[in-house]
Amino acid sequence: MEDSETAPLLKDRKKRLGLESSLQDMSSISESGIGSLESTPGVSGISRHHTPTQRQRNDTESSTDDDGDTCDALTVLQAVAFVEDAAMYRSIHHKVDHKSLTLYRFYYSKPVQWVLYLTIFTIHVLAFFEWPSSITTSWSSDFHLKDFRRLDPPCGLMESIEMLCLLIFLVDVFLKSYLMGGDRFWKSKWILTYIVILAVSIVDWCVTVGYGCKEVVRFRRILRPFFLLQNSSLMKKTVKCVRRSLPEIASILILLALHLYFFTLFGMLLFPKPKAANSGNNSEAVIYFFGASNNSNTSGSQEGFKYFKNLGDSLTSLLVLLTTANNPDVTMPAYQENRFYALYFIVYLAIGLYCFMNMVTAVIYNQFKGYFLNSMQSSLFRRRVGVRAAFEVLRRRKWNFQHSSINMASEGVSVKLLSRVVKAASIKAPVKVAILEELHKRIGSDLTAYQIQELFDLLDKDPRSKERPQINWIENPCLQILQTIFAHRYFTYFGNLIAFANVICITIELAIEYDYSLESSNSALGVINLSFIVYYFVEQCLKFWALGWRVYMFERGNAFDGLITILLVIVEGVFVSMYGIPLMGQSDDLSPTAAITLWDLVRIVNMLIMVRLLRIIPQIKTMSLVASTLLDLVRNLKAFGGILVVMFYSFAVFGMELFQDAAKKLVQNGTVTYECGSYQQLDYWANNFDDFAASLVVLWDVMVVNNWHVFLQAYSTATGTKWAQLYFIAWWLISAVIILNLFTALIIENFIMRWDRNQARGRDRTESVGASTNPLTVHDMFRNDLQEPDENELLNEIRHHRHLNLETFTSFVR
Repeated sequence: MEDSETAPLLKDRKKRLGLESSLQDMSSISESGIGSLESTPGVSGISRHHTPTQRQRNDTESSTDDDGDTCDALTVLQAVAFVEDAAMYRSIHHKVDHKSLTLYRFYYSKPVQWVLYLTIFTIHVLAFFEWPSSITTSWSSDFHLKDFRRLDPPCGLMESIEMLCLLIFLVDVFLKSYLMGGDRFWKSKWILTYIVILAVSIVDWCVTVGYGCKEVVRFRRILRPFFLLQNSSLMKKTVKCVRRSLPEIASILILLALHLYFFTLFGMLLFPKPKAANSGNNSEAVIYFFGASNNSNTSGSQEGFKYFKNLGDSLTSLLVLLTTANNPDVTMPAYQENRFYALYFIVYLAIGLYCFMNMVTAVIYNQFKGYFLNSMQSSLFRRRVGVRAAFEVLRRRKWNFQHSSINMASEGVSVKLLSRVVKAASIKAPVKVAILEELHKRIGSDLTAYQIQELFDLLDKDPRSKERPQINWIENPCLQILQTIFAHRYFTYFGNLIAFANVICITIELAIEYDYSLESSNSALGVINLSFIVYYFVEQCLKFWALGWRVYMFERGNAFDGLITILLVIVEGVFVSMYGIPLMGQSDDLSPTAAITLWDLVRIVNMLIMVRLLRIIPQIKTMSLVASTLLDLVRNLKAFGGILVVMFYSFAVFGMELFQDAAKKLVQNGTVTYECGSYQQLDYWANNFDDFAASLVVLWDVMVVNNWHVFLQAYSTATGTKWAQLYFIAWWLISAVIILNLFTALIIENFIMRWDRNQARGRDRTESVGASTNPLTVHDMFRNDLQEPDENELLNEIRHHRHLNLETFTSFVR
């Protein structure tokens, strides 16, 4: 037999035609005859003939392309599923029979996935409406208000919606388990955990209904974020990244804890708590090496009395100081006594805040980049495996005849057969069009595995990257000159200068006559704004005429300017219709009700004008780089923000179970003077754990760490135990130290990628201008560092597919 790598396509087609004629001549041969034919050299690919059932006939229903290639529908369906897996970075290890593939594609269809997303959203939003409800008669969560009343839904309403969501999740886990098969089912920790959490949720739901929906402790509410977590592969990668970073983070946190413990003991010895001096011979003032007491009746330090009274208070004071929330308050008593005491706090913060905390950021960034690089390498591997699996099943496709079938292996896959697969696959429309256009250029030929892999690199094509439309120039020479002027970028720069001048005028007027500018319809500010708005309107009309609507709308800056200008014209039109054209020096005759409306209109106009100044950002290279990085963060927040949502949700529910109505215990009847800086004196009553929405705000305040020691003190007092502080410390560690540092790592990596791209574009002038500002996904961030999988690795992965049985794995790649 000739080497398949050098066999020409014509000889391969002749061989297939020869086999077809041979099989037609042998259509009367019995089953044993076909068996002997299978053992004949050169015809080893013929399968045994069986009497087909209806299901087998459906599975092997043939389809014919324009070249006369006959291929069974199951093979095409397998190839379509594998292409979709490649597009979505999914694993190909699932069932591949006709029924399972149909169900598989239905499960991952957009309507089904949107139903699943809506279910996940609904079950999480229930926490705002369940008892204790966040819906109140006032807009505040302050229980001190007279009209404050909680609007709880009737028992059974929220529970019915929740049970419907749980039933949908049951169907979801059943479908996933069925499609992946028994072996992978028992090896998947996520699926097994999914089932356990569903079982616990249903049992807890029954307990809630049995108790009349009034119990606060609902374990299933803490478990709900798992439904969000398990539905996102990128969020799972983030969790694994954090989990693998924990040993290195823990080592630094242990050093930080030792640092905190050492300085706590040192501080307790350095700042002893004042106590009354004994009578008699000890009545004289005691002089210390580190300083003297200001009170002749006490010995020790006021620092010790306020912040180092005992081991627990000392640890808490220094831990809060590590976040700078109580700085310099915690240092002042000692510093007022002796200026050299400041060295103690300076050394403590220099080591703890500027060394250890930054080392935590460095470790998380290093783990983030290393682990996510491996994760993106795995995603690339899954994409390559999916495309290669589609190629292999098409290359070894089954040929169907009247009484028998034969499995044939060819060197490549015909373009028309591959086009039919791409058309049937559910992938992004711009990407599908690009792939089909490339296939159309190669019509009539067969593609090898390497060529198909190159073709499907278009899956990474950004659908937003389009060629800039051409301007339709006017034939009239005079009008063409005007069109050139208004279409030139310098006209845009001049408009930016006008917008900047407008903001400067607003600043000056508000600084000179703030009240009069907002309350008078004939102020200088009103006249200036009207003049600039007229210019903006004329400018956008001229640009629309010069560029044409296609070019005008293609550039996002023009669309932004046009939208803001339309809003400005509408608001200014309402202003002029109500109060007339603003003229300086004329008096106003406005009723109080009209003055309120004037106030609103003037503020809206000036805010829109200031927003319009944002148009200059794309024109400045560094500002454009920062802005594009922020846009990328918004795009990638689906995974990283999702982790934060999971932690917020779980801790908010847990906080409700621990501290609901605890703030009410801090209320003291009668005329009471509260300690300065305390929860009561700062009027923090709205910051409580009485409902889910209020709990989220408290967690946000603690994560920001400003004044978070107030919550530590308040809720330890309300509960009567210092152990309540562990809840807030744990939240600070998870949110501010770990999750936000992970977010910082994302910002750093994204900015570095943007900067490198920008520098490369500066060296390569052939790259399009908008290429460096296109949004980056997490996969884009690491694509240049990824290694292409080896040929044998791809084939070995396909070989180990339990449900896909390909007879031969001879490589035909050139």
